[in-house]
Amino acid sequence: MKIDRERDKISNFSAPGKRGVQGVQKSTASSSFEQELAQRRDAESQYRMQEILKDIDRLNDKLNRSLNVNDLMLYKKKVKQFLQEATARAYAVKQERGRNRRGRSLLISIATIDKEVELLIEDFIREPKEPVDVLATLDKIRGMLVDLMI
Repeated sequence: MKIDRERDKISNFSAPGKRGVQGVQKSTASSSFEQELAQRRDAESQYRMQEILKDIDRLNDKLNRSLNVNDLMLYKKKVKQFLQEATARAYAVKQERGRNRRGRSLLISIATIDKEVELLIEDFIREPKEPVDVLATLDKIRGMLVDLMI
């Protein structure tokens, strides 16, 4: 089988850039849509985090009145839920940013909060603490959660 290689036939086929064919450009409408979608997702995530924080505050008030293990476990569950929402938000919306304003990484903050909640529950189960000490720890944890929202 013979391959016919004529120079003038080959020259009819040119690269896309040579004949004025322009590359595909990203339209501003789609990037505007992406920005709007990202803003809506961020707002929805912020709303869910605020609702979870309200639940945590209600549990905190309930624990102010009477300390018991069931409420502490529910508190732990709500804190975990808040942390899951915060990490999902951080990784979905702000993947490129690895540190927050204070220079600490998000994972270190979450690990610290997890450790505080675990210590609180372990200490409460092992030996009952003064309510003031428990409430101080709850306030400390809430402060760390609010820091994550910022």
